[in-house]
Amino acid sequence: MLEGRITAVATYLPERVVTNQELVTSYGLPCSADWLQRATGVVERRFAGAAETTLSMAAAVLRQLIEAGRLRDPFVDVLIMTSGDGARGDGGAAAFAACMAGLSPELVLDLSSAQGGLAAALHVANRHLDRGFRRALVVASEVRSSRLRAGQPWAGHDLEAVLGDGAVGVLLERGDGVVPDARGAALLGSRAAAPLLGSRVAAPLLAAPHASRG
Repeated sequence: MLEGRITAVATYLPERVVTNQELVTSYGLPCSADWLQRATGVVERRFAGAAETTLSMAAAVLRQLIEAGRLRDPFVDVLIMTSGDGARGDGGAAAFAACMAGLSPELVLDLSSAQGGLAAALHVANRHLDRGFRRALVVASEVRSSRLRAGQPWAGHDLEAVLGDGAVGVLLERGDGVVPDARGAALLGSRAAAPLLGSRVAAPLLAAPHASRG
């Protein structure tokens, strides 16, 4: 099977930085800030502002990819958007994000995946390239902090909130192998992409629900 090559990457992170200590003191996380860092490796995360949404962050990433990929058309065969935050309502996020970014893809797809959304979307994009498409955009956008920002107290099932909010995207083009370029390799190993590849980093919290506060 032909594999696409990552030729451009983009990320969007909200301005507001939330530390582990703020999660503990302001949102009632039942552990200490030091323990959270040791257990997850996460020191801080970003929380979306009032005007930042799943769609607005995705559109910002798509605009970066258009510029980085020099998409003069900007022609894209397929756009795949993935998000697991449940904020899309009746769906159609990919189409809305494309419109906001000035894109008119031949095909738009929404991929709902609670874990591993970006990795799953990259696989689907490669399948389309294998079928003859020449260019695909993949964007993952998440707003995990909405419950906490709305003033609702920390709940045991809200562990994904330790990862915060943000968006990441890649431009894939038909290539001769599975190896991405240098920027693509850096993206897949970056902290920015980690929350969008999956939420396993939050799993250790389940093992210590009564850890002491700091």
